[in-house]
Amino acid sequence: MRVEIWGARGSIAAPGELTARYGGNTACVSVRFDSGEVLILDAGTGIRRLGNVLARQQPVTAHLFLSHCHWDHIQGFPFFKPAYLASTRLRIYSHHMPRQQLRKTLTDQMVGAYFPLEFSGLSASIEFVKMDEHSLRVGPAEITAVETNHPGGGVGFRIAAEGRVFVYLTDNELADGNHERFIDFCRGADLLIHDAQYLPEELESHQGWGHSSYLEVLDLARAAGVREVVLFHHDPDRTDAEVDAIVRACHEEMRQRGDRFECFAASEGMVLTILTAGEPDRA
Repeated sequence: MRVEIWGARGSIAAPGELTARYGGNTACVSVRFDSGEVLILDAGTGIRRLGNVLARQQPVTAHLFLSHCHWDHIQGFPFFKPAYLASTRLRIYSHHMPRQQLRKTLTDQMVGAYFPLEFSGLSASIEFVKMDEHSLRVGPAEITAVETNHPGGGVGFRIAAEGRVFVYLTDNELADGNHERFIDFCRGADLLIHDAQYLPEELESHQGWGHSSYLEVLDLARAAGVREVVLFHHDPDRTDAEVDAIVRACHEEMRQRGDRFECFAASEGMVLTILTAGEPDRA
């Protein structure tokens, strides 16, 4: 299972020299399997560069899973090059909204007032799929969904294949309770990518905004027994140096608690291959 990060920023794209190392593009992660299936998690601005790569590998068959439809998770879709190619087959999945509403949301952001080409002009074969159940199978992977604590609703995804598990859980406010269901959802994961937008001291002023702090993410990883945790959805005002400081704070907390899992911050271009032995190898 090969996991690649194309966008790790939250809320709004934040390009510039102060964010160059971790990247300024918003949420997009791809998952590939040896059998050839491509899963895409979210369609933030990071999906543009992923699309450029996929378009050179025609024909494309891809499965796009949206955690929710806030702008920072869908605004890259109109720039996803494979959607304009007739040889592309794309299935778009949602768990928390009907197919018609999902289609309307993506269509509305491409009306003439916002974008020069309408959704109806896309040449790819696009199918909208409602995850009526909490799990489904795509190729070798079983994908399970859990509802997140986020304004307007949302879901996280647990992807299990060949005895390995990857959990993608962004835009989730752990301080809002229901910890046990998230612990169960993440239990034993080889790799967990989780929202860590806020510092602990920022939580009080952002209560109900739908995001977590790095200390809460460490607590979740510890309780669920994950092997590696990746901090995700970096605040758009957080510089590379400030993200570095968060990672150092995590490592100090883990040292004091005697934690044995690994922790680092997501960055654009990061590739994680979850090996059969259960230990992700990152590049």
